[in-house]
Amino acid sequence: MEIWAESEILYEGKIIRLRVGEVTLDNGQRAFREVVEHPGGVCIIPYTGHSVVLVRQFRIALGRYLLEAPAGKLEGDEDPGHRAACELEEETGYRAGQIVPIGTAHSSVGFCSENIHLFLALDLEKTQACPEEEERIELVEMPIGEIRKALRENRFDDGKTIIGLYALLNHLGVGIQG
Repeated sequence: MEIWAESEILYEGKIIRLRVGEVTLDNGQRAFREVVEHPGGVCIIPYTGHSVVLVRQFRIALGRYLLEAPAGKLEGDEDPGHRAACELEEETGYRAGQIVPIGTAHSSVGFCSENIHLFLALDLEKTQACPEEEERIELVEMPIGEIRKALRENRFDDGKTIIGLYALLNHLGVGIQG
């Protein structure tokens, strides 16, 4: 186990905080650590009954567009299921009759504390999308057969989306073959 011996916050922004310092290891030795502290987030896999609603958006960290599941950051001690329902409607214009929790995932455990709560959104009803002003989102509805093929061909790059899509296929009782 590691325990912070000394640390300081070098940066505190809108989304993340950067903590650096030394930890004491279980043998008494010290080691340097850098940790990105993140409040956590949600990821939602919206399933219409025959297709999945994904979002395509430019990700500046990668310098390109990514096709991914709708997602968002938690605010304070907000309920993840509630945030998932809000993000679903804001980004896609769908309201879910059922929000099914399918687990959590840590994005990069070597340096980041982000914990993503994953959900399936089922029994969808079309409403009105209302993305945040700075979001540039293109909706992409992908039939389940195409999802399976894209997973087989490793065409998704986003970890939370891949985990969520496999969970959806498991929920539906189908695999990626076929």
